[in-house]
Amino acid sequence: VAPYTNCLINGIYWDRLTPRLLRRLDAQKLIRPPKTLATVGEGSPQLPHKLLAICDISADAGGSIEFMNDCTTIDKPFCMYDADQHIDHDSVEGNGILMCSIDNLPAQLPIEATEYFGDRLFPYIWEMLPSDATRPLDEEEFSPQVRDAVITSNGVLTPKFEYIDKLRERREKAQIMKKSGMKRVLLLGSGYVSGPVVEYLTRDERTQVTVASVLLRQAEELAAKYPNTIPVMLDATSQEGHLDSLVKDHDLVISMLPYAYHPLIAKHCINRKVNMVTASYLSPAMKELQSSAEEAGVTIVNEMGLDPGIDHMLAMECIDRAKADGCTVESYSSFCGGLPAPECSDNPLRYKFSWSPYGVLLNTISPAIFLKDGEVVSIPEGGALMDSTSPMDFLPGFNLEGFPNRDSTKYAEPYGIQTAHTLIRGTLRFKGFSKAMSGFLKVGLINSEPCPILQSTASPVSWKELLCQQMGLSSSMSQEAFEEAVYERIEKDDLRMDSLRWFGMLSDEAVPHADSVLAALTKHLEAKLSFDKDERDMIIMRNDVGLRHPTGELETKHISLVVYGDPNGFSAMAKTVGYPAAIAARMVLDGDISTKGLVIPMTKEIYAPVLTRLKDEGLNFMSKSTLQE
Repeated sequence: VAPYTNCLINGIYWDRLTPRLLRRLDAQKLIRPPKTLATVGEGSPQLPHKLLAICDISADAGGSIEFMNDCTTIDKPFCMYDADQHIDHDSVEGNGILMCSIDNLPAQLPIEATEYFGDRLFPYIWEMLPSDATRPLDEEEFSPQVRDAVITSNGVLTPKFEYIDKLRERREKAQIMKKSGMKRVLLLGSGYVSGPVVEYLTRDERTQVTVASVLLRQAEELAAKYPNTIPVMLDATSQEGHLDSLVKDHDLVISMLPYAYHPLIAKHCINRKVNMVTASYLSPAMKELQSSAEEAGVTIVNEMGLDPGIDHMLAMECIDRAKADGCTVESYSSFCGGLPAPECSDNPLRYKFSWSPYGVLLNTISPAIFLKDGEVVSIPEGGALMDSTSPMDFLPGFNLEGFPNRDSTKYAEPYGIQTAHTLIRGTLRFKGFSKAMSGFLKVGLINSEPCPILQSTASPVSWKELLCQQMGLSSSMSQEAFEEAVYERIEKDDLRMDSLRWFGMLSDEAVPHADSVLAALTKHLEAKLSFDKDERDMIIMRNDVGLRHPTGELETKHISLVVYGDPNGFSAMAKTVGYPAAIAARMVLDGDISTKGLVIPMTKEIYAPVLTRLKDEGLNFMSKSTLQE
């Protein structure tokens, strides 16, 4: 209808995944003079072109009207858009399309309507002002009019509005159950590792995935990319009834939520006799559910990601083959790291974050235990870990370092390698990470204790002032004296000093508002070290297994995995966490994994087909051997 339109009033909802109503190319065509001239008469002047004006009520800059670049204002409601030059003129004269797009136009209500509404509302303001949202609703002294208007209180719908939940759940259930003969999977979490899960499972047209997330828009964006995918909003911790209803309507649940939530979800799965897959470690709280899962006939697959997950499967494949050949395992070393690709590591930490840095930072002060040459080595908590790094030269072009991760000795029994005199699992980083991070530690930035000055809503605190407090210095000291004191504290190490300066921690830059110093540092690094749109991450994993043959010969198996992310597709971390979980889910759905109770991928019946399918997804494992007489 555009060629026949003089004035377009646009009020449609527009999403970036939907087509535009008018593009710049359309505008160029629409402002061309008409081929046949209309009859000109008094009161009917000749028009330069048919489309004269657009009133864009939607006010989406660059949205459904592509060439609406900036909103106009109440004071200057009109501009003239020149489609040939692709510019807006403040003047309403000249050739083009008259544009009006005032984003706050609804605020221009007639004064009579405003006064009428205000007069009706004003008497109730006085009882609303002293209300406290932390108190139960029935403790408030509200009039019936105000009480009946409260929709939510303390995070839940009030009694008069509880029907909203029921309506939503009925609508969701109808959508989920609409297609018959489908295998239904409930995916909890819509974060960056969830994409490969949905992509893999929906390749089968008879599989339907429901993406449940507390961030509905994120779930909707994910669901829009794949067939047979339904987005729903769910807070698993506060909406247990809704969670239970969703679990009941599905054949399998995949949880990509933090591991602390898994016991709660597993209990619902056991109660509803629905199988479950997670990528997280098998926690003590999950282990307590073993007998109830077995009794319910439910399969709960755990540790089906990268680390844990692929590391277990590569280890057990090598160890089982070695034992079949009569070998004894004398040493086992496994290091893994999620890193920026080398060309994206241009910062003092040589690191970037795809998610919150809090866990990465907290891990730097964790304790670690490992076995080396028959002796148990213990690294205390508090930061000694960053002084325990070693160069990792197995792929020298990557310039890596590694440090031990938590308690490695507990894997001797599940791996069946009690004969090993060396057993270590660790984390990989580019060289320089631990030195720069130890600088943060030495000036007191890795501190999770509450920090009152950062919690205050008063004037913001600078990094210099915060470091002075952490180091017991006067914040009024000169910049030169301050930097000299910091230099002494970090043992006069130039790399540490350059790192602190690069991150702005020797300056008057404001510290983010937070509950603790560590939380503030998390926010700061998240802003400084996030991946840009065209940057990619990488995963490096290395297993070294020392084998003693019956002949006495010593062989070391070197198993490596290097995966790069795709800037226009999935990140390396998403692929290496998401695909193993999706493959395990497919195997459970198809009956290829049928063991009841808690399952981890350490048996050949699981790891062999999973590793084969991972190779089909482009995750190629390299294996080499070195012999020693």
